[in-house]
This record gives sequence, C-alpha cells and structure tokens, in this order.
Amino acid sequence: MKKFVLALGVMLLSIPGFSQLDEKMDYEDVTHGVVIIKGKRVEGYIREKGTTYFDDQIYDAPWSYQSAIRFVPKDVFEEKEKIKNKDYEKYDAKDIDGYIYYPYEGDSLVFESVKYADLTGVGTSMIPKKMFMRKITDDKISLFYHYSSPMSMGEVSAMRQSYLDSKEPNLVYQTEDKIRLVENLNVEKELSDCPAVVEKYKNNEYKAIGDENSNSGFNKFINKTAFRDKVRLLVIEDYNKTCGE
Repeated sequence: MKKFVLALGVMLLSIPGFSQLDEKMDYEDVTHGVVIIKGKRVEGYIREKGTTYFDDQIYDAPWSYQSAIRFVPKDVFEEKEKIKNKDYEKYDAKDIDGYIYYPYEGDSLVFESVKYADLTGVGTSMIPKKMFMRKITDDKISLFYHYSSPMSMGEVSAMRQSYLDSKEPNLVYQTEDKIRLVENLNVEKELSDCPAVVEKYKNNEYKAIGDENSNSGFNKFINKTAFRDKVRLLVIEDYNKTCGE
C-alpha cells in the first residue's frame, strides 16, 4: 500500500503543471481567490464550495457561494508548511465588499455583498439580509444570479427535487436604490429617465418570441407574461446602451 501511495505521488508530481502547491491546494480543499475589503484586493485561497451531499449523492450547490467563506492570505498559505483552522479567516457578507473565486485557470466568479430579500418563497428568506451574490454584468443596471436554498427537511423525494430546483438561478437587477427580480421590473416607472426605451417597450418592440406577427393582441400578452423576464432583459440591455452613461 505504501508503495502504491508513493507511486501515485510521483505520478502526480510528474504531470505537466502539477506542483507541490497544487498538491497542497488539493489536500486543503482550496482554490485561488481574492477578497475585497474596503476596496482593497487581498489575494489568497478560499475553501472550495459549490457542492453538497444528500442521500448518498453529490449535488451542485451554487447557493453555498452566497454564504460565508473561509479565506487564508496567499503569503500565509504558501509559506506555512501546515495550514491550521485558525489560519483561515471567516468572512460574512457584512464583513467585506465581496470576493472573486477562481474555480479553474482563467475562469472567475465575481461575488458582491448586497442586501436582498428572497420573495420567491415563504419564510425567513423574505427578510432582507446581507449576502454574497454572483455578478453577471456591471453597468448602470447590473445583473446578478441569486439562488434559493433547498428544503432543510422533508420527504427524501421532495428534498431531492428541491436540490435540483435550487440549481437554477433567479435573475436579479440592481439600480442605485434597489435590487429585485428582473421579472418585477416596472419599466414605465423605474426607467422613466430613458423615454426612448419606455416608448419602445410600450410599443411592444422588445420581442422575446421572435414572431413577425408579435404585435397581435395575443402575442403582446405572451410577451408581457410568459416571456416577462426575457423581455425585461432586452429592455435592460437597451437601457444600458441608450441611457447608461
């Protein structure tokens, strides 16, 4: 057994690009990351997130990125031979401006600390609170992904479905004074500072269904109900281009 472990270690170290640092990161279950504290970027390593176990299965858990993270500065992680729990700082959304998580080389997930009330269900999530939310676009009206947490208890089949449903993000928009679901954007009221976009919206010029007859009464109804969020995404995109500066 010892020979096998030794051989495996030699194999790993011989893989191009694999190093003692990679081995240490794998052992400590961390990935590269940056925390932003009062506008200052601090490089280091973040405990890996994004998966959970339930009923002997592994599930994607993107909602876990919205909660507290554990972070160790770059110099501490790379200089100390052994990393202890006390070397990690725990950061809640109230503690820092946000963080950047690098799951793969060249890839990054950007999270900002925002105050948000999840009104998609009934419960304590309806109370506004600080959380980390993944930023998708950065503009006058910015877009985020918000993930609702799965059920904490219940029948196994219902909980399993809850884990699957919670993988799908809710699109959220942010203006200077609010952060809400995209589908709840009141175009005529909230974007009144951009009359050109409001007029195009009222004339049904943002077509989510791609139908040449989409100005018919029925298709207008479909555009503004079943495709409500998609239409509003088109509106937000045009607003940022037309009146975003």
